[in-house]
Amino acid sequence: MYSTDILIQNYPLEDQFQKIVGVKAYINGTPTSNYSIIGGMEPYLQISPGAFNVLQPNASISTMAVYNVEVDVLGRFYQVMDFENAYVSGNYTLLIRKAENIVLNETLANYVKATSGWNYTNPLIELVIEFIRSKANSSNPIVILMNSINYIDDNIIYSIRMPPREPWETLLWMEGDCDDQSNLLVTLLRGLGIPSYQEYGMIYVSDDFRLEEVENNGLLNITMVGGGGHAWAVAYIPPWGWIRVDTVFGVKGNWLSHIVSIPYYNQPTVVMGISNGEASQLYWVGFEKSIATTRLKYVILYQVKVLGNV
Repeated sequence: MYSTDILIQNYPLEDQFQKIVGVKAYINGTPTSNYSIIGGMEPYLQISPGAFNVLQPNASISTMAVYNVEVDVLGRFYQVMDFENAYVSGNYTLLIRKAENIVLNETLANYVKATSGWNYTNPLIELVIEFIRSKANSSNPIVILMNSINYIDDNIIYSIRMPPREPWETLLWMEGDCDDQSNLLVTLLRGLGIPSYQEYGMIYVSDDFRLEEVENNGLLNITMVGGGGHAWAVAYIPPWGWIRVDTVFGVKGNWLSHIVSIPYYNQPTVVMGISNGEASQLYWVGFEKSIATTRLKYVILYQVKVLGNV
């Protein structure tokens, strides 16, 4: 059972704007307190199998985790009030004037490194970085951020694919979903000297929202109700600090809308983890191979509800 990940559930992060106030775990519909929380940048909840240590052929098992999370949406939005004022006025010159040069200390230096997943030494990525650098013609982080967002906004079409694309693939095909676009933005920003990383979580869309995906010849079934999984980029822009950027949401052609009009700053978005920057293709290939080999059928349901006022 431990080799299937069936007993593992993602677990929300906690920070100044997000607090976990309730946790419930279930196995085959029965509540259980026999679970552990493993922390880190990508925390998870692991349920003890008890009597269900071995899954017999043609048998089934269900596990579920329910989280009650308080999100301070107003506190988050207050962080980007300068960007909101620029968005409303249509004038971002004050942002450029207020922006400070980035000084890389030991911690920030880790967020500009190339990784297997954010590899800005790829020749195709390098060409785009040089193009953005020539368009920006400035070391001002706001100008660099604006031109990086504009490049993706102008050139990348939204398209879902499993497994996720690597950044160079997103550029090659000029299409990608939230994972692909945020990973591309992080890669470009790191290559341009802007500390950045990818964050992911659960967003609320509406009570009527429903999305179903069937993959791997019917062995992987994913349903999202009320909302679902999403990913976005996080960039360090002094003096404001870490700013969330989402090229999937917002108004096309308005780079500021991809900051102030995104779910993170306007909805009770629950952050579930921070990506480590490793290439995702190998994980997905291994996961798909294990599904095909073991003939395990996964039926996964994500449900998002808002219990209080936004």
